[in-house]
Amino acid sequence: MTAAAEDTVPALATTRRLQALAVMGWPTARLSRETGLALYRLMPLLTGAAKTTRPEDARTVAAVYVRLSTASPGLCGVSHIAARTARDRAGAAGWAPPAAWDEDTIDDPSAIPQWTGHCGTVRGAGIHERDGLPLCAPCADALYRRRLRDAAHAARTTTHA
Repeated sequence: MTAAAEDTVPALATTRRLQALAVMGWPTARLSRETGLALYRLMPLLTGAAKTTRPEDARTVAAVYVRLSTASPGLCGVSHIAARTARDRAGAAGWAPPAAWDEDTIDDPSAIPQWTGHCGTVRGAGIHERDGLPLCAPCADALYRRRLRDAAHAARTTTHA
């Protein structure tokens, strides 16, 4: 293992935290200021392009996330326009909000955001649709399984009729 590899950690949890803050309306420039990360270092983390990051950057982003994830950008001096732009960008990218992550799973690479509290079920898929949330992979799988089951049922019913 090289010295550079030893000095990095996976960036996934850092990316999840930054994206969740963007969903809330925290603009990139403000996240850069709050974390002390220059935009050229912050942007690859925010977009998911960076696969690793420095441990100190991960710790800093985690601390900023704890502080900002319970704060309103508007009440902290972020303009309505800047917050809306950040939310629109995050929504278009399908990023998950802080409420979709549990404190104990956001760092788990195998964890998925719990958009609805019922992700992975047809009920969860219905909540995605009702609330206009991006459909997560587990809910898409649940819909697919339901379609297969319904098609098999229809085929059996047609054959026996």
